[in-house]
Amino acid sequence: MITPNDIATKDFKKVAVGYSPEEVDTFLDDIYEDYERLYKESLKEKTVVAPVPVAEDTDRFKNLEKSIERTLSFAESAAAETKAAAQAEADAILSAAKTQAAEIISAARTKSYELEQEIAALESRYELMKTRVKLLLYAEIELLDKNEILAEKEAQVEETK
Repeated sequence: MITPNDIATKDFKKVAVGYSPEEVDTFLDDIYEDYERLYKESLKEKTVVAPVPVAEDTDRFKNLEKSIERTLSFAESAAAETKAAAQAEADAILSAAKTQAAEIISAARTKSYELEQEIAALESRYELMKTRVKLLLYAEIELLDKNEILAEKEAQVEETK
């Protein structure tokens, strides 16, 4: 669509034979003014909204209000369902975590008991080995003492000879 500004700024080529530039400019000015007036009226008509009767307006607002109330009710119930589902999921996670924690604690206690039994067995074995080594050392010392005594007796027997 041509705007009034298009008409006002339009330039034509100058030719040797043609219309009078003053007449063309005057004619364009007249067209510009009329076209601008029509253009503004057209814009006003497009922006003017037909008045809506109050009864229709009231009904429309009531329908809109009911629609908003239904939407709000739906949103509230959806939020409640989501909250309940989230709570149920949280409870399930918590229950699973407690069960897992109990299993871990039970396994740790069992392992601790097993390690304590193993430590006790190792301590008992250590004491047994310590006693055996002592007995072996005492036996060796006695053997050495007997050998010394025998060596001394042999030395005395040889001296007496």
